[in-house]
Amino acid sequence: MNVTLDPTSKIPLYQQLAQRLILEMAKGNLKNGNRLPSIRDLAIQANINLHTVHKSYKELQNKGLIEVKPKSKAFVFTGKSSPPKESKLYHITSNLEFLLAEACVIG
Repeated sequence: MNVTLDPTSKIPLYQQLAQRLILEMAKGNLKNGNRLPSIRDLAIQANINLHTVHKSYKELQNKGLIEVKPKSKAFVFTGKSSPPKESKLYHITSNLEFLLAEACVIG
């Protein structure tokens, strides 16, 4: 997986990485049960700090999109403890509303 992030972007690097991984999941390049690169390997590949990758993985884990196991093993979510679809839908809808409002303000 080739990860390119923009250090000049207003979007923090950990969010850029999380968004990139979500995009790869949506495209089907990362499927349920696939093992993600270790934090160290991904940090080296993306040329970013270990803590940045850790924060990104933590965000994805909190969203229920990946499962993190001891010793930095992370997997695309396998469905063992999925949050209800309604809460995921609410989260996506509220984020979408915010992005649309921000786009209107910007013009």
